[in-house]
Amino acid sequence: MSSNLIGSLIWIIFIFLSVFTHMIIKSLSGEVDFIITLFSRFVYSLPILFILAYLARNKLFLKVNNWKNIILRSCFGFVTMVMVFSSLQLIPIGLTTALAQSSAIYVTLLSPFFLGEKIGLIRWTAVITGLLGVFLMIDPISIIKQTSGLSSLGLYLAFGSAITHAGLALILRKIGKTEHPATTALIHNLITSFVIIFLIIVLGTKFYGTTGKHGLEILITPDYLLYTLIFLGFIGSFVQYLMAQSYKYAEATILVTLRYLAIPIATIFGYIIWDETPSSNQITGGLIVISSCLLITYREMKKKTIIQ
Repeated sequence: MSSNLIGSLIWIIFIFLSVFTHMIIKSLSGEVDFIITLFSRFVYSLPILFILAYLARNKLFLKVNNWKNIILRSCFGFVTMVMVFSSLQLIPIGLTTALAQSSAIYVTLLSPFFLGEKIGLIRWTAVITGLLGVFLMIDPISIIKQTSGLSSLGLYLAFGSAITHAGLALILRKIGKTEHPATTALIHNLITSFVIIFLIIVLGTKFYGTTGKHGLEILITPDYLLYTLIFLGFIGSFVQYLMAQSYKYAEATILVTLRYLAIPIATIFGYIIWDETPSSNQITGGLIVISSCLLITYREMKKKTIIQ
């Protein structure tokens, strides 16, 4: 079996687990406070991430070369995840996924300013076309006219998550040159866990997001909801691990192309479980975004080939 095939199979498992994680978060809406869901995603992932980091680096599992970049990675990662998780509770899962996957557009848009990269005419065309697709999916005109059946806050959060994820991608490009991915994932989750615990101590669990039937008491109550929360963190740790592992085997061009499988998968499950039917604008916009991102990826990899 070729390394590209192994990496692709790992990536597909990663995609399904990512969508499954989002489905769990959406199903918990109204059952537990949003902050408890966020707490569980990060805190319960720590044991597995500790083990994986130690197996990968032994006593160096906490060694970091550039703390500034690690802290920036944690900030952008935390904000991105809060936005995605929040939007999942407000708008269809397929739409959240499609808007979040548009981050490649904003990476291209921001790279001349932060990385000094030159963007050619074709990639600028792809960016502008992709933004048109995002415009169709959000449909701001219907929001202004108050004819949209979707939560405007949910749409803005999903849109914002794509922008912050673009910032995260730019930071990860730098971190990948100096830091081990297992250590990066572990420290990111550690920092975020401490932040969430501090916020819960100071503000409680109802200061942000959807309020559920259960708060802190669910964390000490043996119940299917507690087991679901623990499972959420467990799955979350493997999502991060599988993403890093897939890049060890397969070429980035293959993996970036496969990432857009998440959009139809999430849309199908959204339709089956929550009866979420995408509108014609959402379908058209999603297809435009996928096409634009694939074109950006193609041009990026072609440029690297020429340089080599």
